[in-house]
Amino acid sequence: MSLRRRTYPEVVDNLLTTIVKGVAAESHPFPPPDTLQPPFRFRLLQPPVTEIVSVYGSRDGNPQRFRKDIDYTLLDDKQTLEWQEGAALPDSGTLVNINYYPESATPLVTDIQTGSVVRTLAEAVGLEMAAVYAQLQAVYDAAFIDTATGSSLEKVVGLLGIERIAGGRAAGMLEFTRAPGSKGEITLRAGTRVITADGQIEYETISTVTMLEGQNSIRVAARDLEINDPLPADSLVILPIPIAGIATVTNLPTAITNEDETDDQLRARAKNFLHGSERGTLGALHNAVQRQGITADIVEDEETPGLVEITPHAENFTPEQAERLRAAIYEARPAGVRVVIKGVQAPRKINLTLRLTTKDALIARDIRAAQRTARDKISEYFATLPVKEAGSLNRIVGAILSIAEIDDVQILSATLDTGENVLDQAAGKLQIAGFPTVLGELQIADPALPTQLTVTVTFPQGQAPADQPQIQSAVSAAIAYLNTINASELSAVEQVKRVLSYGKLLQVVPLPTSAPPLPRTLEAYDAAAVSPTLPTETTASPYQVQFVVTQESGLSRVLAKATDPAYTLTPFERLSLGSATVQANNG
Repeated sequence: MSLRRRTYPEVVDNLLTTIVKGVAAESHPFPPPDTLQPPFRFRLLQPPVTEIVSVYGSRDGNPQRFRKDIDYTLLDDKQTLEWQEGAALPDSGTLVNINYYPESATPLVTDIQTGSVVRTLAEAVGLEMAAVYAQLQAVYDAAFIDTATGSSLEKVVGLLGIERIAGGRAAGMLEFTRAPGSKGEITLRAGTRVITADGQIEYETISTVTMLEGQNSIRVAARDLEINDPLPADSLVILPIPIAGIATVTNLPTAITNEDETDDQLRARAKNFLHGSERGTLGALHNAVQRQGITADIVEDEETPGLVEITPHAENFTPEQAERLRAAIYEARPAGVRVVIKGVQAPRKINLTLRLTTKDALIARDIRAAQRTARDKISEYFATLPVKEAGSLNRIVGAILSIAEIDDVQILSATLDTGENVLDQAAGKLQIAGFPTVLGELQIADPALPTQLTVTVTFPQGQAPADQPQIQSAVSAAIAYLNTINASELSAVEQVKRVLSYGKLLQVVPLPTSAPPLPRTLEAYDAAAVSPTLPTETTASPYQVQFVVTQESGLSRVLAKATDPAYTLTPFERLSLGSATVQANNG
């Protein structure tokens, strides 16, 4: 049921219209049925109509008297009320009350002018009726969380078991910091909770704030949920439920406050409670687990009614985490249901290779920020992916393309930490359903930012140093060759040219101990009918040669011996020489 307060002028108009045999408060829904576009028209029930006295309704949630010949008019058919172009229209979904005189009206009393006996009596009665309507409105408002105030609000939220927080608790400011590369506005709603690293103390924000585009940090007041001593700075650093675009949170020193919770704060807290107050369901258990910062399988045992099994997903599950999880589950579990925490399942790492195309004319710093943001979005996707679901290529691509600096993305490969290929391009899926996953290595190829290759040659005391200019020249030539062949599509047979092993790189480095046919160019190696034997760290001894491949995304691969895993270039990935260093071994 909804209530619209009738003001004193409306009540008097209704009384006087009734006295002179007019039609009072004829109700019509707005907009009219089956009418979605102007003009909006009401067909009056007792035509023909001599005059429309007044029209009342609701606009922006408040009582409104609409203007004759400005908001509405009576058409020439003397039956239709039409709303005018540019009118102040009633709220959609509300009733409009119309007072009018039909031609058939034959009033016995006609003197309703100001000062007449009839009008004076009507105004006296109308004043009392309007007061009752005002009281009814106050009673009506007192029943809803959005409109109740003071003690009425306390009674409403008391139905949820919530009481107004009196002064005497610790409060202070939280500072949220934007993740690098994130764009757009970020809204932090009242009731956002932040905990200490050990999870023992929990604060919640007491107002809603928005971090604007280009704003890197924002502060918001927060309050302790329990009675604890104030906290020093940088104690509240964990978001139990991550917020997209927020990298870190911390606090300024907190202090005991003597201020009681305001109506707005109490109202916001009650709404937040309603949002997350699900109890006795699988959803409640999911929320309880999520608040501990982990994911888990939560399964009802079909063969044993009343049994729920929970398998947490975590690489390191400490006893303290286990105890907090048990307490949270006990609070949320349904009565009569037994919850069993099974063994912890470590998530499997999924390694992705992407090819990005960033916007033209971006500086290197912005491209690096875009790649970091892409990593964060992909990591967040896998962290929140339900175990029973396969990965969606469309969702991953969509998350990356939401970054303004990125124009295009292609997922080239997806493998588990065991090397198993899980990429199904035809189905648009990652076949990882059935086990938890986290992002492992993310290899990003972006022609706008080359991958750095650095070479370090170490020689022992008493040995002749390697020729640094010769090494730099030889490695630069190898990089130029690799960039040339990698700038085009290669056949399946030629794919091996993209594989950079330790021996394959070592063969191009001129060392004092090198014997013919070394050093050898990569072009000569690839052109050989039979692949020549590659040198090893033993071949280079007593010199030690180390290669480091570093992507702009932060992924690094060290090649220091023949058994180290090779680095495979992504199609169209470019290399550049970071440095070629020759140094003595002082050990």
